[in-house]
Amino acid sequence: MAERLRWLGAALLAFAAPAASAEPETPPLRIVILGSGTPVPSRTQAGTAILVQAGADNLLFDCGRGCTTRLAQYDPALLPRIDRLFLTHLHSDHVVGIPDLWLNGWTQGRAESLRVWGPKGSGAMMAGLRKAFAADIGYRRADGIPASDVGIAPAVTTVRGDGVIYRKGDLSVTAFAVEHGDIPAFGYRIDRGDVSVLISGDTAATPQLARYGRGVDVALIEVASPPMTAYVRRSFSAAQAQKILALHLGAEDAGDALADMKPGLALYYHSVAGEAADAALLAATRTRYGGRVAVGRDLMAIAVYPGRVVVDPPD
Repeated sequence: MAERLRWLGAALLAFAAPAASAEPETPPLRIVILGSGTPVPSRTQAGTAILVQAGADNLLFDCGRGCTTRLAQYDPALLPRIDRLFLTHLHSDHVVGIPDLWLNGWTQGRAESLRVWGPKGSGAMMAGLRKAFAADIGYRRADGIPASDVGIAPAVTTVRGDGVIYRKGDLSVTAFAVEHGDIPAFGYRIDRGDVSVLISGDTAATPQLARYGRGVDVALIEVASPPMTAYVRRSFSAAQAQKILALHLGAEDAGDALADMKPGLALYYHSVAGEAADAALLAATRTRYGGRVAVGRDLMAIAVYPGRVVVDPPD
């Protein structure tokens, strides 16, 4: 509890977030970190999942372990309203929550297809889920609850390269390839009017981050923090650890990327969080980057306005 209070106080001072009553208008973009964690199960961090809200539109980026539970904590009414899912890559820790989102959203009333954008293999994955849950789907359709067949029929778009993959009015999503070994992997940039957000996805150092993220209002950057790096080196052989760590940004790599990007606010995710872990990660980052940066937490919400970013730390 003492650690939690110290972190919360520091975050409030760092971001100087105004009272809620001072921000009555709806921000062009609102980001909610539903899951900030790693492949290793955690009591305090759900698997990777980032919600981006643009007015009435809800875009979900990755769907890791515990995604629907965090959605229920943030806003239970959202589950059947999320019908656009963007996948950075197909490692299990980024997609293992999809069956619950897909099926639970349907049973709770989603009347539209779950539209999925992702790299090669996404279509086969969703078709495989349809087969895996065929019995359950059959039981529910026979009962007529829910009644909509459309809501259980996913629609998949394969992301094959850089470019705009989604547009609705002044809202757009641009995909860009990142470096994750031989695995097809993408980051995403979300623009609405004059505000912008970048989600790196899992990546090693790549000039693509600066190319697509320079000057964005908010950059969510995955990182292998010093404690996570130490865990990998303890848990795997030297050769295995080297291969795993080569797939991700280290703290210094992330600092270099941020120095090139110069975002209004940088938030780390997909990393071990905690007072000591945060301190080690931020200290390593500061050797390369002096801008506004913090470590994301589950249920942290970020309101993005033209010219300012307001952070609401989780309770």
